[in-house]
Amino acid sequence: MLLLGAGWVAQASYRGVRADLQVERDRHGEPVVGSRVCLRCHEDHHASWARTHHARMTQTATPAAVLGDFDDGVLRYRGLTATMTHEGDRYRVRVRDGDELVSDDEVRMTIGSRRIQQYVAERAGPSGPELVRLPVAWHVEEGRWIPMNGAFLTADPEVGPDFERHVTRWNDNCVFCHNVAPNPGLQRDGGFDTEVGELGVACEACHGPGAEHVAQNTNPLRRYVLHHGEDRDPTITNPDRLDARGSSDVCGRCHGQRMADDVGPFLRRGDPFVPGDDLAAYSEPLWRTSTLNGEPLFADRFWPDGTPRLTAYEYQGWLQSPCTEGGELACTTCHGMHGADPAGQIREEAIAHVSGEERLGAGACINCHPGPAEDEHDGHGGQVACPDCHMPRVVYGVIDVHRSHRIAKPDPTGQETGHPAACVLCHLDWNDDWGQRQVFGGDPVERAVAAAAWGRSPTVDPGVARGILLEVMRGDDYPAVRRIAFRALRGRIDPEPAWIAFDPTGEQALRERQVDALAAEGSVQAPDADEVRAWRTQAEDHAIWIGE
Repeated sequence: MLLLGAGWVAQASYRGVRADLQVERDRHGEPVVGSRVCLRCHEDHHASWARTHHARMTQTATPAAVLGDFDDGVLRYRGLTATMTHEGDRYRVRVRDGDELVSDDEVRMTIGSRRIQQYVAERAGPSGPELVRLPVAWHVEEGRWIPMNGAFLTADPEVGPDFERHVTRWNDNCVFCHNVAPNPGLQRDGGFDTEVGELGVACEACHGPGAEHVAQNTNPLRRYVLHHGEDRDPTITNPDRLDARGSSDVCGRCHGQRMADDVGPFLRRGDPFVPGDDLAAYSEPLWRTSTLNGEPLFADRFWPDGTPRLTAYEYQGWLQSPCTEGGELACTTCHGMHGADPAGQIREEAIAHVSGEERLGAGACINCHPGPAEDEHDGHGGQVACPDCHMPRVVYGVIDVHRSHRIAKPDPTGQETGHPAACVLCHLDWNDDWGQRQVFGGDPVERAVAAAAWGRSPTVDPGVARGILLEVMRGDDYPAVRRIAFRALRGRIDPEPAWIAFDPTGEQALRERQVDALAAEGSVQAPDADEVRAWRTQAEDHAIWIGE
């Protein structure tokens, strides 16, 4: 009887668990618990996430988090001197104009850890304290301080240093995409009482709030049923169990700049999106034709055919791709948060080994397109991968040029798309006039894209490429374009010069000396000076409002 009774209780408990797993939850407003709680049961997933740069997107300023040189680090910029120091675990950024103290800030948080690391401090605002991004950043790859004017697509100021142009309020800007459960907490008086569930892009940014998930799964029978069965746990979101659109919506919340009809509720109560929701229910992506207060302010962020040309618009590119129409291609087809390469979070199966490099390859394509990958239809003898032609590098962001996320047929002429064709970006020798006209006479994004191409093109004369890149470094009035040109030039000089060999934000006289010294490091064929002047006269020299 005891055994029968125990069996009946077990069966009833089992049926109860199965029934509960069929009950959908409304998880909006549910508390978050933090990644440390997830670690208790998901040690392997926590470890693979902790290796990513998402995990270190926003951190409290501690010795483990701070990458910049605060041991009396110095940055000189257009007559100003920024000094970075620390006393124990307290980090400061002081800016002086001669002997006059311009600003003195204690660093509260860090943002980023891969390309550049930015720093956040508290300052007095019109309605109380505010958190702001400071005007200096640490360039991780180059191992030196840079002004934020050189970190974004900004021209040299005509007068004065314009040092704080990119000092941005964190409370209602950076907070949204760099943290879990962001809530700016805008008050009636205009002040902020900002809260986040957890700093950085942690577990619950992708899986949703986990309080009920943790509470319910203290039941060992429930864990057993989930582990050995096919039931979905309604108390948590697994993006891999969503359809392609639902999964990509989780990424698109931050990797696809968007706007809402009324931003007020977002600022007062936070972003209502919970993974598993339809992102379109709360906001819509920005497009070339989008307007703000009736003004078409966003056209410069896209190429003429509507293809995004700035980072943080990857979701828009995905939406425009024919591969999404069948409903199978998701962001996670190529990218993974667990077990992927931390640099680009490319899944191992999507990485190709081409010309001695590891890069995005056919592995993500062959499930749907087995024929072309097997037949090497490109005719390049395995020296290029599918994305090289179908996802050309025509996107500017974070002082670099990246792949387009709009997967499309190559347009050899670029006439249909309005953006540089993948073929021409490699074969600049097909039309030297185009390459030089773009790098000297295009708008700032076009110049950046062309400068990067002159560094990569395998078909151009190296001396011609060096001459063009040196001229960009000498004469372009955008520090970010000059920096991209120097990055490209380093690939044309063996051995590569140290980063300190050129200061993209230095004064003109200093840059002239540095360019002259670098010109001696290899054969150089300088471009025609009259043509360069003519192209620069025609250049669309206007700021591209990125919106950072």
